Amino acid sequence: MSRRLKKGVKKKLLVIFSGLMIFIVAGYLVLCVVAGSNDYMANTTINGIEVGDMTKEEAAKALEEKFESDTQDLVLNLKVKDKTFDINLKDNVSIDALGIAQNVSDDVEGNFFMRGYHYLSSNDYIAPVTVKDEEKLAEEIKKSKITDYDTRVVTTYDISESDKQITFQKGTSGEKVEEKDVIENIKTSLKAYQFKDIIECSVVNNPLDENEMANMHKELNKDGKNATLKLEGKNSYEILDSQVGVKYDLETAQKAYDKADEGTSFSINVEIQQPKISKEDLEKNLFKDVLGSYSTYVSGSYVRRNNVRLAGIKCNKIMLSGDVFSYNGTVGKRTKANGFGEAGAYVNGETVDVVGGGVCQASSTLYNAVLLSNLEIVERRNHSYVSSYVPLGRDATVSWGGPDFKFKNDSDYPIKIVMSYSGNRLKCKIYGTNVDNTTVKIKSVTLSQGSYETKYVDDPTLEIGKEKVDVSGYAPAKAQTYRYVYKNGKLVSSNKEAYSSYKRRDKVVLRGTKQPEVQPTDPNATTPTTPNTTTQSETPVTQ
Repeated sequence: MSRRLKKGVKKKLLVIFSGLMIFIVAGYLVLCVVAGSNDYMANTTINGIEVGDMTKEEAAKALEEKFESDTQDLVLNLKVKDKTFDINLKDNVSIDALGIAQNVSDDVEGNFFMRGYHYLSSNDYIAPVTVKDEEKLAEEIKKSKITDYDTRVVTTYDISESDKQITFQKGTSGEKVEEKDVIENIKTSLKAYQFKDIIECSVVNNPLDENEMANMHKELNKDGKNATLKLEGKNSYEILDSQVGVKYDLETAQKAYDKADEGTSFSINVEIQQPKISKEDLEKNLFKDVLGSYSTYVSGSYVRRNNVRLAGIKCNKIMLSGDVFSYNGTVGKRTKANGFGEAGAYVNGETVDVVGGGVCQASSTLYNAVLLSNLEIVERRNHSYVSSYVPLGRDATVSWGGPDFKFKNDSDYPIKIVMSYSGNRLKCKIYGTNVDNTTVKIKSVTLSQGSYETKYVDDPTLEIGKEKVDVSGYAPAKAQTYRYVYKNGKLVSSNKEAYSSYKRRDKVVLRGTKQPEVQPTDPNATTPTTPNTTTQSETPVTQ
């Protein structure tokens, strides 16, 4: 073939190829124009719905209807290993149907030269489902118990009182499900509009807690406790059971734990402390004995007597073993708002009317009952002057913001203070449990006792011959009290209880210096006479 012929053939083929390319390009451009004439391509689906011949509004409506049908009673099935869990999402998911319909349409119209490509290819879109309320989802996850999945075995223990040992069975590591992973698995499935099939949920490694032994020691290592009361008011309570005490060394236990393989056991020595009082013992013996009782006669005005009565009944309460009683803390501030009135009391060595005057008689009565109950005195102070309502050395003065009377229930059982008032007598009884037939005697020994002087002061407001006591006299004194404790009638201890020192106060008597008034005589008055007798005049006497 000649070179000219070959050249003509090539030229002809080039023309044909060029024409074909022009035809293809022109056809593709026509296809791009046609593809953009509707909202969607003919072969476009959203969530499986063919929307090629739909408008955006129609597509959105179709998506919404399908969503409502698919999620009417939406319960997701999650699987962890060989266990399945149901999570209710009814009314807690939503879909932006109009928004996705618009986005897909915009994608078609976005690039003119890509329209033909989209028209010729498959266009499948997913409209994601979202969770409306994250807190509600968390509640449903918790309710399903999927986050309870945990194959880790914790370390256990067994205490042998006879062997005085505690044996630990070391746990084993495992796998668990975390809430954040469950939420992520759920959201991924909803985003892909896949919620009808079982959703595989991931797990994470769950090793033994490195603080396991420390936490167990905090739980186990405790002192033995007697059965006691849970107070729910001054005289209302619930009986609580006793507690066995367990004592062992954490460092020793931790070292043995670190050496042991998972799933194996090891033992260490332990001290067992059995309680003295069981719940049955407490129920049987609670408040069955009068440990001590004392009463005093209450004199003075009605206000003073009422102050003593009120202070006494405010002391009625239950005290647990180890509790400390504070008179001021229990009776409270002596104010009129709290029911107290003005009556005589010692203030800076003088007797004056103050609100709450007389309340020291209640504290002194209680003090004597406490002594006879063989309880521990924490704080007590005697008055400045000798008190008349209790023996020498057996008073207990109190003042708000000043001296207090305190004692401790150092018995093993609870006690109950019962104070009552009737017939001008304040009575105090302390109930408890006398486990060893204990009785107490209190003896007061006068170490010294002086006298006071009586001083007279002229008073021009009193008539001559009349006197009035202004300040009562008190003789100075010193006393020592002793506490004698007997068990089954046998003396087991005798100790000095309290030393008391009282001041002297001289008596002050006001003596009248005022002249009596002379009654005037009537000048018109006549002196009666007796007939046939001798009349004798008498000199009148002035008083």
